[in-house]
Amino acid sequence: MSQPPQGPHDPVGGSFPLQPYRPHTELDPEMRERALQRLQQRKEFAQHLSVYLIVMTLLTAIWLVTGRGYYWPVWPMMGWGVGVAIHATTLRLDREPTEAQIAEEAARLRRRLGRPDHPED
Repeated sequence: MSQPPQGPHDPVGGSFPLQPYRPHTELDPEMRERALQRLQQRKEFAQHLSVYLIVMTLLTAIWLVTGRGYYWPVWPMMGWGVGVAIHATTLRLDREPTEAQIAEEAARLRRRLGRPDHPED
């Protein structure tokens, strides 16, 4: 009886050893850094939203305990809510431009500067 080959091999049936998995971030440290920054921004937004919700719950509880008159917590909710909405919007708008957007902007600049459509013309 023959012994099976030792170590990882191609599951399709080949006999060459598989290479260890290397994430793309190892090959592109700039993208890794940008991804880390993006994850940090999302974490900060989640913290901001959590604190907002906790404080608004506390203010509503104070309103309930003090007699349920005029619903004054609406004012801090709206004021701080605008800040939370702006924070969320900055996460959505902080995206890299696509190649199509870059090409469109370059064409717009060439037209404005009176240059030909193609640099080699």
